Amino acid sequence: MDDKITRREALKGIFFTGMGIAASSLLLKSQNSSAGPRTHQIPWKEAPAGTKIDSRTWDKMGETLGMLGLGCMRLPTLSGDTGGYGRRRPLDQEAVNKMVDYAIEHGINYFDTAPAYGESEVVTGKALSRHPRSSFKIATKLSNMNGRATLEAGKQMFETSLKNLQVDYIDFLLLHNLQNMSGFNTRFRNNGLFDWILEQKASGRIKHLGFSFHGTNDDLPGLVDLYDWDFVQIQLNYADWKEMSRGWGGSSGTTSSEFLYNYLVGKGIPVLVMEPVKGGALANVSEGVATVLRERHPDLSPAANALTFVGSLPGVMVTLSGMSNMEQLKENVSLFTDFKPFSDSDMAFMHNVADLYKSKGQIPCTACSYCMPCPAGVDIPGNFKIFNSASDALLTSETGRKDVVEKRKAFLNLYNAQEKGIRADACISCNTCLPKCPQHISIPQHLERIRELAARI
Repeated sequence: MDDKITRREALKGIFFTGMGIAASSLLLKSQNSSAGPRTHQIPWKEAPAGTKIDSRTWDKMGETLGMLGLGCMRLPTLSGDTGGYGRRRPLDQEAVNKMVDYAIEHGINYFDTAPAYGESEVVTGKALSRHPRSSFKIATKLSNMNGRATLEAGKQMFETSLKNLQVDYIDFLLLHNLQNMSGFNTRFRNNGLFDWILEQKASGRIKHLGFSFHGTNDDLPGLVDLYDWDFVQIQLNYADWKEMSRGWGGSSGTTSSEFLYNYLVGKGIPVLVMEPVKGGALANVSEGVATVLRERHPDLSPAANALTFVGSLPGVMVTLSGMSNMEQLKENVSLFTDFKPFSDSDMAFMHNVADLYKSKGQIPCTACSYCMPCPAGVDIPGNFKIFNSASDALLTSETGRKDVVEKRKAFLNLYNAQEKGIRADACISCNTCLPKCPQHISIPQHLERIRELAARI
């Protein structure tokens, strides 16, 4: 197959995007999971007992880490879905224990959590405490956002993390959700918190210090120059490589995974990757995108293609995946055991797939749920997921096509199946969600568009 998508193949893919939701029952089942089910399943073999995922050694930190890390924001809940930030659903401790056991057995030694992730620190701490401390690395964050940017609040948050995680030191501490210099000054510099953090690092209570970044290309260099960071965590996936779409009315400034990655690698800073599957969106692609991917790599699911793209980049220290059940964990462990990176032509191919993926006009929501809870009760990520399942059909002018009609009907069924108080039409445009969104999405504007579409169909 040629390295680039031919015009015929592109047209075929665009045609099939209209066939992405033939059965609304499947989507009704899937919308309750922020990560989503693994659609377009490709047979894969579980990694044999005793085998471990590939690892990379990082001289800057003197650490050897498994290439795959367990992101603990979307852990399984007792209700069978994933909670995420702002969704206070009880987590399933027994299920998490089993996932952590399997992960450590197969060489995953990096576990990423945060105070902002509800019960995640407590549940993760309980699961990991059953294993030798030398068998895992804990990453957590100072999530001193939303009015908690005082020195005492920051100190208490750090001490609480140690208690919740049942450890006396943090392996990787991240300043959470840094976007620009102004935010750093307000949350860490002006209140003296950063000086205190450096004291904790000097005393050994913090082994490695970095930050998670959600700003623009122009914002990164200034933050990097502040300190000799051990690592930086960025959003990176093939869809965002050239540019992260901010959606209608998003913030000004360009952000691209390519720039962020290359800038950090050029500075000699190891890269941690979040959202390699874009909150599950790249696992649940349209049938058209899935078909194009399958023709190139018949043995890889859409999610596996996305993860392989990230893992193929040599500057990536750990690829974090927010796995929410054992099946996803086993599939990803299998992928990173005897990992097979993409060739240069494969990587170029994925850039063309990104163009096809973006042609659907989806809202760039990763279902992180930082915007939640909504004061009006709207399930913001849930409404966005329903829109994204039919975005191409909702935005096309070819409303008479059979596949478009069916897809629009399925969208409307999904939308109306929600409880009335959580639908997009419950939005009161209070704008409370806007400063919380790391993707800088104009959330009320999107919800109003969804409300109008649902009323028109």
